[in-house]
Amino acid sequence: MTTLDARHRSDVAPTAEGPVAAYSTSVLLQLCTLEAKLAESRETTRQARISMEDSLRRARRVQRLRQQVGATTDHIEELRRRLGQQARRVEAASNAVEALAERKAAAQDRVLEAERALQRVPEQISSSVIKLRQDRIILEDLRAMLARQRAVVARQLLFVFPIDIGDISKSEERDGDGEAIARGDAYGGWSICGLRVIGPDSVRRWQDSEETAAALGLVARVVDAVSRLVCTPLRFPVVPRGSRSTVCNPMAKAAMALSAVTSQSAAVAEWPLYMLRANDRPRLHMAVRLLSVCIEQCLCQHGIVDVDRHQLLPNLVQLLLAIEGCSFAY
Repeated sequence: MTTLDARHRSDVAPTAEGPVAAYSTSVLLQLCTLEAKLAESRETTRQARISMEDSLRRARRVQRLRQQVGATTDHIEELRRRLGQQARRVEAASNAVEALAERKAAAQDRVLEAERALQRVPEQISSSVIKLRQDRIILEDLRAMLARQRAVVARQLLFVFPIDIGDISKSEERDGDGEAIARGDAYGGWSICGLRVIGPDSVRRWQDSEETAAALGLVARVVDAVSRLVCTPLRFPVVPRGSRSTVCNPMAKAAMALSAVTSQSAAVAEWPLYMLRANDRPRLHMAVRLLSVCIEQCLCQHGIVDVDRHQLLPNLVQLLLAIEGCSFAY
């Protein structure tokens, strides 16, 4: 500033007077003032720029600090969440430990109760043994009474339905023309209530057929009574209907129920113990065989296994005698 003023003074020194010189001086002074102001403005601008850069650096620093604070806050929240989860886990573990402690206490109580109950077991066993002995004595008495009652019923059956061996000499009779009529007895001449069981192959007359049907009806009645007496369900149940008795075949009934056969073949499920015509002879054979199986079943229950199925009435007598003999075992 002083250098410029000196230069201007040296330039205008020769012409110090005059209006042009004064105007030039004033212009130069204004230019100097403007240059000074411009220099001040540049300095101010530089200072402002420096201040702005400082402000920008501070703003960026503040932003970075805010980001760091936000990240730190998120980290703190994450730690707080994890801490909450751990606290809940610890609480759940504490509850589980308390529950286990309660279970342990309950288990100890049950163990103590079981030990006390175990201490009472010998007394209970002793009392139970005494009671079982008494029950056994009572049961033996009841079995003996039942056996005696069965023996009484068997004797009554033998008395009501007497089974005797018939007179084989009467195995032949003569018709009105004096010709011999064979009355072969396939069962050794045995009779029940005076009625003989004639073999199906030997039946020739209506009287023989009816006599055999009546005798087999009585046998069916006795077998049914014996099965009820000894509480034995027969494999082939008998249906006593006098001289029109039958023997049932449950397996045939079940097969018919499954195969839905017609009503015409339903008679196969029941085998008749009578013969109305000659075509009924094979059916009578089968019915007598099933009746013999029923008697054999009852005999096997009483320990008699060597049975001849062709001896119908002797097997029935043997069965009744076996039931009567069981009463002597008590």
